[in-house]
Amino acid sequence: AHIAHLRRESPFDGGMPPTPPTILRERLLAQQQARVEELRHAKYEGILDGNSAITVLHGEARFKDDQSLIVSLNEGGERVVMFDRCLVATGASPAVPPIPGLKESPYWTSTEALASDTIPERLAVIGSSVVALELAQAFARLGSKVTALARNTLFFREDPAIGEAVTAAFRAEGIEVLEHTQASQVAHMDGEFVLTTTHGELRADKLLVATGRTPNTRSLALEAAGVAVNAQGAIVIDKGMRTSSPNIYAAGDCTDQPQFVYVAAAAGTRAAINMTGGDAALDLTA
Repeated sequence: AHIAHLRRESPFDGGMPPTPPTILRERLLAQQQARVEELRHAKYEGILDGNSAITVLHGEARFKDDQSLIVSLNEGGERVVMFDRCLVATGASPAVPPIPGLKESPYWTSTEALASDTIPERLAVIGSSVVALELAQAFARLGSKVTALARNTLFFREDPAIGEAVTAAFRAEGIEVLEHTQASQVAHMDGEFVLTTTHGELRADKLLVATGRTPNTRSLALEAAGVAVNAQGAIVIDKGMRTSSPNIYAAGDCTDQPQFVYVAAAAGTRAAINMTGGDAALDLTA
């Protein structure tokens, strides 16, 4: 998307005139997925497979108590796993707002958007999260006419000044940003989305919903281990990634920390240090 933008908006128009890029989405998707597989193996699967001290179980785990797990294995049956220390890093899943008609429509979450082999002519985006805005700009730069619906203004909680700058930049790129706008109804008919909003009707070929993410904690039986969660189901941790249960730690998007990949990576490192006798804290004020 960035390269397409540079070709279309060349800063050296005199000696290198801008040229509308040809987008071969199927090839881009194949390259994207190949890169993901490469990184997955290099950073995770290869390390796990090559370490005899690590046993990988494929299945779904839930806590039996604060020192053991029950794993429902994909191959069938269950297995009890005892532990001295446990790290919960189950991540989060896209949250879907209760908009009438939405669940019955073929809307996209970020997962479907990234896996699509086509670029829609018109894309509506509900949400003003970082993920929503990243994908809105990416699709706009790949050729979609994008309209983003924000319940408030962009980044009004994190940094309103940055939100104003991003809004101005988006509009300069042709992305329509509708502030203080919510969808009250979603319909899908004849291959077209029709959104009823506080500022009138909006039509689009595809609809991306990116209004936040919900921690993947519901099926873990955290209460059996004495692990506290907040009202959103996120695991409550301290600066050392410790939960309310002394032997259990947590890191990443399943916790009450900001849902950013670098926060998750830093938290995971500190959790590992503390689980093995060290003392490391995550300072988010720096």
